Amino acid sequence: MPKYDVCLSFAGEDRPYVDEVARHLTELGVTRFYDTDEQADLWGKNLVEHLDQIYRHDSRFCVMFVSQHYARKMWTKHERQAAFDRALVSDTEYVLPVRFDDTEIPALRAGTGYLDIRHSTPRELAEMIARKVGTAVPGPKAGWEYQLFADTVGLHMRNLKDKRTRHEMGGAKPTRMITQDVDALDTFMARSRAFDKIINGVADLLSPGRLQSAFGPAGRPGDSDKIKYLANSFVEAYESLLDWSAELRGTTTPDRFTALYSTAAHLSDQPLKQIEQFVEEFQAASNRGAGDLQLTLSYDASAVEAELKKVQTN
Repeated sequence: MPKYDVCLSFAGEDRPYVDEVARHLTELGVTRFYDTDEQADLWGKNLVEHLDQIYRHDSRFCVMFVSQHYARKMWTKHERQAAFDRALVSDTEYVLPVRFDDTEIPALRAGTGYLDIRHSTPRELAEMIARKVGTAVPGPKAGWEYQLFADTVGLHMRNLKDKRTRHEMGGAKPTRMITQDVDALDTFMARSRAFDKIINGVADLLSPGRLQSAFGPAGRPGDSDKIKYLANSFVEAYESLLDWSAELRGTTTPDRFTALYSTAAHLSDQPLKQIEQFVEEFQAASNRGAGDLQLTLSYDASAVEAELKKVQTN
């Protein structure tokens, strides 16, 4: 009898997602091979032989997390070779591919059924794996709406980690070159209006009417599609703030506008941190089947106004 229900084959770059899948599988009672949990056992062993045993013999299924990173790693190549060797002699499906992107994997046949997980939360994937191995999945518990919102927001926020790091480091690709003072001022005013629209849009997303439509009135279940729409739109607004700042940093202007654009690019710093704190606190609360969907965004524009006054005076 196999030691594990599933073994998880993935690249290290995709670990944050897979780590949550592994945690949810344990909660559902699915036994799985996940390298982080086996570090003491793996210590000192011949990993080539040991992993071959796991991916070729010791698991009922192999969940293969396909991505651009997965395709080029040495260890994932070894794991999938062992898995494909097992699949060749298996009477039933063994390799269960899931995709982060459209990367082609040698030996993975084009007709093989797979799951596209670009829009699936780790919890949702774990539940699908549990059903595949024949483990009963409990029905939704009270407050599932809050958990779904938190999971969906978390899924997409993780994908913006690199963009957030670039923002913190002040990096930006060149976006436009402005040579005339009047154009620099007009562009700045237009971008200021765009900033206000993003901030106001977040408040509109979390308005009582929208929340009741998605989460349902008291005593009635919510609408999962609407909850995901709100979550996706919320993260899109967060990303828009990052893009807004990057656009300002990437704009080349006449020298007298340089300080104005540079200072304005930091205007999103406080709202970004407020959103991140809200997400962290909401995720913790959602585990209790509840959550507070009130978020107030604020920022200090005094430094920007001072720089604007300078260019207008000059």
